[in-house]
Amino acid sequence: MLNVEYNRDKYREAALKAWSTIRRNKIEKLKAVNETFDDYIFDVDSRKIAYGTYRINPPLIKKSKLTWVEKGGVGKELSDGWSLNYAVGCTHACRFCYVDSIHKRYGERRAGPLVNRAWGNYLYLPSNMDEAIEKTKWEKWNGIEAMMSSTHDPYLPTLAATTRKILEAALPAGVKLCIQTRSPLVSNDLDYLAEFKDQVRIQVSVATLNRDLARIIEPRVAPPEARLNIIREAKDYGLNTGIIVAPIMPALKIRPSPSEDFEEIAIRLAELQPDKIYGECLHARGSNMSELEAMLDEKIDLGNFDSVMEARFHKTLKKYNLNGRWWKEHRSN
Repeated sequence: MLNVEYNRDKYREAALKAWSTIRRNKIEKLKAVNETFDDYIFDVDSRKIAYGTYRINPPLIKKSKLTWVEKGGVGKELSDGWSLNYAVGCTHACRFCYVDSIHKRYGERRAGPLVNRAWGNYLYLPSNMDEAIEKTKWEKWNGIEAMMSSTHDPYLPTLAATTRKILEAALPAGVKLCIQTRSPLVSNDLDYLAEFKDQVRIQVSVATLNRDLARIIEPRVAPPEARLNIIREAKDYGLNTGIIVAPIMPALKIRPSPSEDFEEIAIRLAELQPDKIYGECLHARGSNMSELEAMLDEKIDLGNFDSVMEARFHKTLKKYNLNGRWWKEHRSN
């Protein structure tokens, strides 16, 4: 066990060192052609967000590994192996998100240099969305579930109208959707989604009910209570619902007991009765650990928290007559 923990720590140190070197070199290179060094330091002020456009290649539905292990995925039942992503970046700015490391690696070639800014402070939108919607043969995915979305929230304020256009093309063609969001803006579309209730799952993410912690790690996201209310509203429309309780973080100064925090969430879930419940602890990816530690002003010790919280997750859910699926730490070979 000690050897496993040692190797894991060495992996994280090596990954962070490599990421930091790449990041530093890119920043130095870009300083000469961009505004100021401050553009690459995160600021919660939404006026710091830089927007750009890029051309997206149809079809809009593409293969994804967020699915069952048996289908070649990582064990997350979030689709039948397909996803709908149509932006580069996400203005929610969640400090635990590891999508930024993907965009830092590949996004500049795909979209442009703004991806080198701090996560949450860049967003590229497709310039040819209407064309891409028209050229996507939606009927090909009749009866197949796709996740909307895996690299950004589909209900960011600047994306909500585009999301509605996609829904109006995909759902009548029989596409099934797992709509994953942290935004109450999804409520504006619930009446339309209810017309396709057998094809839709509305799913939200909540990491904590501690509002002080949530405000730090999800600086531009609606409060946890507002996200739980999305489930209530969706159920009132007869829609399938789900919740991802993630990322559950270990003991912190601002929130000492993750077990008590999760129990409060479980009490709420017992009232709401979502159709799907998933849980996942914080996993180290890209620079998310250093981002979180900087925001929280303390070192985060993951240790064996994954396995400890997995046991607590199932025990607590059972106490409230709930069932859920725990997503273990996963790494590709």
